Amino acid sequence: MAEELYTVVVADDEPGLLEAVCSMIRWEEIGFRLVGSAGNGLDALQLVEQLQPDLLLTDIQMPFISGTELAKSAREIQPLISIAFLSGYDDFEYAQRAIENRVISYLLKPISMAELTNALKDIHVKMEQRFLELRPSDVRVSRHLAAASLLLDPCAEASTGTAEKELHESGMIFTPPYAVSVFSTAVRHADQRSAHMLDRILRKYFSCCSFASGGRILSLVISEDGFQHLGAALDELYYACRRMLDENTVLGISRVYSGLSSCREACREADEARQRADEPGIFRYEDPAADSGAGSAGGEAVPARDGVRSLCQQAMRIIASEYQDESLSLSSVSDRLHVNPNYLSANMKKYAGDTFINLLIRERMEHALQILQQSGSVRIAEVASACGYSDQHYFSYCFKKYHGISPARLRRSAEAEETV
Repeated sequence: MAEELYTVVVADDEPGLLEAVCSMIRWEEIGFRLVGSAGNGLDALQLVEQLQPDLLLTDIQMPFISGTELAKSAREIQPLISIAFLSGYDDFEYAQRAIENRVISYLLKPISMAELTNALKDIHVKMEQRFLELRPSDVRVSRHLAAASLLLDPCAEASTGTAEKELHESGMIFTPPYAVSVFSTAVRHADQRSAHMLDRILRKYFSCCSFASGGRILSLVISEDGFQHLGAALDELYYACRRMLDENTVLGISRVYSGLSSCREACREADEARQRADEPGIFRYEDPAADSGAGSAGGEAVPARDGVRSLCQQAMRIIASEYQDESLSLSSVSDRLHVNPNYLSANMKKYAGDTFINLLIRERMEHALQILQQSGSVRIAEVASACGYSDQHYFSYCFKKYHGISPARLRRSAEAEETV
């Protein structure tokens, strides 16, 4: 058996093939653990949000939500998820979409279970290599580590100008205007090898330098675009820490400052935000005496712990007032609230006890039931439209899944009771 078991969700609208893939593949022998299966794109997306799998194996042509749309939404929810397409559509358009969605494999039907098993073995090797690049490795302390430690150490006497010069000469290139923030990460093994892993992730988004100190990892992060991708970076960082280092990661983040002269203050804020936390998660420092700190350079908001409740309440209000809007989604609400979809999804589950997608479906289904019970003259297609569904079949599927009875049968039952 492979040492690393990656979790898998399988989605296909062909019941026979779905059953065969789930039951005939010896998942654990090839390094995977099957955690869920779905017969349509909606159910698959719900499982991704609920289970956060490492791999999604999905057909491209799926009911309700296509495989390509599913891939896009899945990456918003779980930034490091690997996606493999299983499809009978052998043409350039679908292959191009696969490339655009950065799929790890594109498999063509018909496919035997032996062929699929071999393909999954190859996928496992690719996933191992991907995580191997993130795993802590032995690294030497370099000039930019020393310079960053001088900037963040309150006892250091080196000038900001000297440290900035050291950072430039060691390869951290940044030109004014730029913004600075500090992350303080508590993991079980806070050493330089773990700090190197954090750097591998953050450098996809920013200039950065991470080093272990005092039982935590400090990351000096420098951006020239106002931290526009902060939410995505934090989501990927937090997931990688949970996956590779520790299940109970606590990440504290300072406010955003303009210039290196505020690094020590930013370090204090990041540590304070982390130390205030009483559960795993991402926590942003907020000055209790002010709404925002002087010198803040803006960027994507990451709510502090006290702001999480307000964030989730805003999302719940949007769901309650705009459930009729077919385009309402985790992504659209996240954009409006200026947070990353994965961050909103995780906090909604803590705050409301369920995923965003399920909360939206619940709101729509409760209103649909009220309409059907109160008016026997409204057509089911009109009920669907009033609850955010342009596809009546999609609506009926969700209604039956939620209430245990189809809307048509519910109406017939009500009419039969009236005639008795």
